[in-house]
Amino acid sequence: MTDNLSMISKCKETIEEYNMIKSGDKVYVAISGGADSVCLLLVLEEIRKEKGFELEAIHVEHGIRGEESLEDARFVEDLCRKHGIRLHSYSVESKKVAKEKGMSLEEAARQLRYNCFDNHIMDGKIATAHHMEDNAETMLFNMVRGSGIEGVRGIKKVRGSFIRPLIECSRKEIEGYLISRNQVYRTDSTNEEMDYTRNNIRHNIIPRLLDINSGAIEHFSNLSKMQDMAVEYIRKQADIAYKKYVTENKMNKQLLKEELIIVQFVAHTFICNRAGCSKDISYIHVNELIDLMKGKSGRKVNLPYGLVAVSNYDTVEINNDYEKESYNKVYDEIVLDESHRKKTINVNNVTVELELISNTKNVQIPLKTYTKMFDYDKITGVLCVRNRRDNDYIVINDKGNKKALNRYMIDEKIPSQYRDDMLLLCDGNHVIYVIGHRISEYYKITDDTRRILKVHIKGEGINE
Repeated sequence: MTDNLSMISKCKETIEEYNMIKSGDKVYVAISGGADSVCLLLVLEEIRKEKGFELEAIHVEHGIRGEESLEDARFVEDLCRKHGIRLHSYSVESKKVAKEKGMSLEEAARQLRYNCFDNHIMDGKIATAHHMEDNAETMLFNMVRGSGIEGVRGIKKVRGSFIRPLIECSRKEIEGYLISRNQVYRTDSTNEEMDYTRNNIRHNIIPRLLDINSGAIEHFSNLSKMQDMAVEYIRKQADIAYKKYVTENKMNKQLLKEELIIVQFVAHTFICNRAGCSKDISYIHVNELIDLMKGKSGRKVNLPYGLVAVSNYDTVEINNDYEKESYNKVYDEIVLDESHRKKTINVNNVTVELELISNTKNVQIPLKTYTKMFDYDKITGVLCVRNRRDNDYIVINDKGNKKALNRYMIDEKIPSQYRDDMLLLCDGNHVIYVIGHRISEYYKITDDTRRILKVHIKGEGINE
């Protein structure tokens, strides 16, 4: 059985080793009510007494398991109330979204969950309860589906605003800690369903590996650490080569002069950047692209997400395999003043409602994905709703640092086939709001704001 002090000490070591939390940070625990996330909440509650960070919680009810799911939400609410921890609760319709978008229920739930997390990323870090078994399952899953060494490294301990303080802890240690504290938790019945690939690995593959070697999970964890170091070193070398050989959509065939592992890393990154995500990009696609580089000009290779790679004389180019008629389209130019305070724009199945309001002490700024407020007095150009253009940019922090919109979309892993259709609220080439994603820091409301532009998005499949 794991005692309180050893569990807390282990998590503190992980937090410090990967510089996950600093004094003054705000940390949101993603809590489902299960053993792992309940343990994470209690452990961080203890650690914050020493490190001095703020602690809040996020719970997402996925609308999958009916009354059982609602009981989970009530359990989490009671737990947070008991410990004096502020809770942010969300309810989403995973089944509906999965059907509408042709996604698996598991993937739809994950996407909606992370959409909820996005509401809090700008002012804090999201702590998730991934542990050693989760890491081993991820490594096996990625190996089976053909991932390269990036996938075999497992779950990243820190990924942007997401941190994993329990990643060096086993499920046995987690359950032991909860027993030592007499803490109950909820059990998700879907964890037993074999329809989910991960559950199959968890209940069938992992136990057999443990029969072969009882230390298999720890060995996966150690391998993950070594892979981290190896990948980071190779990544640094590959980044140098990427800058040398790759522009936005073209890769110079001179890359083939480099070591094969560097060529593979650059090719993989090139495809992922053009796709806007790494999911479903496997070793097979990397090899196809490398073979294309070696072949004659004019050859083509189909890649995931509607991409086509074409061999030219001295480059390989990756583009969409179709033209977007909506690219550069302006849906409406907007002028709001004292006599015209409201405007509604309809684009396909989306309604954009804009309203000009005066700033008062009573105005509440919503923490919602599809309702945003902006400082209207900072808008100097032509305000419009449109698709993206060359030279669009967004301000990403309060220091005024800019990021090209294309780079932002790549960093956010937005698939390339969706980028041209995405709606933007713009002030000239300055993107005020990537609708459904983030806003420009420049237009945030301050104490000096006199007039506020309130934007609300409605439409099929859009849920706050």
